[in-house]
Amino acid sequence: MRFRFQQLGPVDDADLTLGDLTIIAGHNNTGKTYLTYALYGFLDALRAWPRPHQLFSGPPYRRRSAKLPSPGLPDIRQLANQAQATGQAVHPVEPDTLAKARRAVLSALARTFSDDMLPAVFSSSAGDFDNAHVSVDLLDPFPETVPTSELRFGKDDRLSLEYGSGSLTLRWTGGEERPRHLFPAVSHLFLHTLCTGFPDAFILSAERFGISLFYKELDFAKSQLIDLLQQMGNEEERVRPSPYFIIDRSTSRYALPIKDNIDYTRRIPDIRGKLGPLGNQRIFNEIRDMMGGYYKASADDITFKSRVRGDHSFEIPLHLASSSARGLSDLYFFLKHVAHENHLLIVDEPESHLDTANQIHLARLLSRLVRIGVKVLITTHSDYVLKEINNLIMLSHYSSNGDVVLKKLGYHPNDALSSESVRAYIAENRGLIEAKVDRFGIDMPIFDETIDRINITANTLAAAIEAGSDDT
Repeated sequence: MRFRFQQLGPVDDADLTLGDLTIIAGHNNTGKTYLTYALYGFLDALRAWPRPHQLFSGPPYRRRSAKLPSPGLPDIRQLANQAQATGQAVHPVEPDTLAKARRAVLSALARTFSDDMLPAVFSSSAGDFDNAHVSVDLLDPFPETVPTSELRFGKDDRLSLEYGSGSLTLRWTGGEERPRHLFPAVSHLFLHTLCTGFPDAFILSAERFGISLFYKELDFAKSQLIDLLQQMGNEEERVRPSPYFIIDRSTSRYALPIKDNIDYTRRIPDIRGKLGPLGNQRIFNEIRDMMGGYYKASADDITFKSRVRGDHSFEIPLHLASSSARGLSDLYFFLKHVAHENHLLIVDEPESHLDTANQIHLARLLSRLVRIGVKVLITTHSDYVLKEINNLIMLSHYSSNGDVVLKKLGYHPNDALSSESVRAYIAENRGLIEAKVDRFGIDMPIFDETIDRINITANTLAAAIEAGSDDT
């Protein structure tokens, strides 16, 4: 996926192509958070699917024919009518035609997102993003086969759309009484089929440390608000401003990624019951090894329990745990209960509050996620994370008849990370500069220059002190 961000906060113009592992590094206040929030917001809008008439300010979906501007596409209304009449409709269409339609849909959604949705993503006033624009494109050709998209109507009735063997097939399965108006539902399925391949995004914002402390208080505040609105609703004469105004004001203080972080933390007690699609990989145990303990969720609380047995064992509420333990709790539950292939995990500064050894450990964990099908995007200030990723890339080009060297260095052959799977960028000059990635890793001297400078300073001072002591 390739994104372009223009006039977005401190970012004037930035191109970002996602890899299996994408890294954005740079100094403070260079727009890294703006980029990740906008990216997450767009993918969230794509998943939420605005109704077709919201995607297009004019034709094609407001026209009676309901055709996208590309020859060879089906008439959505005719498909819906045929499926409504016979239970099935088939329309032959080439992948290249669908690829053109996909570009049109993505362009329309990007325009709507840029014009109407960006302020909500950042919880800002409407005028803050008047000149901002986000565009997106999928670089891969349209697939020969697309998984079935489905909508359910009641218990047994469902509408499905699939693509394969050069044809779109729309089916109605269920009772003889079909919904009177299938057109909106077919439009929804068609849009979903066109843009198949976009990942589900999950974000861990930099505010995750505070969320683990205050999510209960946020719930309490929310309950107080509901009580207030109920009281106002029972009054014969409502006091202005209206309760809807109060709801809007009270729920718009946080950017969308932070709101979603809060909601996710609230839901952890509800999802704790079973392992997720990748839970049997047990990658969450990597966090247990890093923290020397693991997390438990009950209906009332989240706790951190040490691995130490006997008198030194402890179990404490999460808000009493260390900042490093709090910062990794959401990632632990995500890996255990939520993560699936083609997820996009976005982590803002994953190294925060971790010592250098655990920063290296975390880099290996992220690399292992990539190898099992989870895409990862991080922003970072950590030279240790970058250096370890470079080591994992070099490991993929290392060949040996034995594994003596690997064992000595503490690696397993499966730790290797392909250089082709990594994209890296430096945030500077109000944009992004793509860094070269080769068999030796990422060419990103931004942190090396700072490290070299402080080492030169230390060596110069040490030499001066040594020279002065010789004189005396």
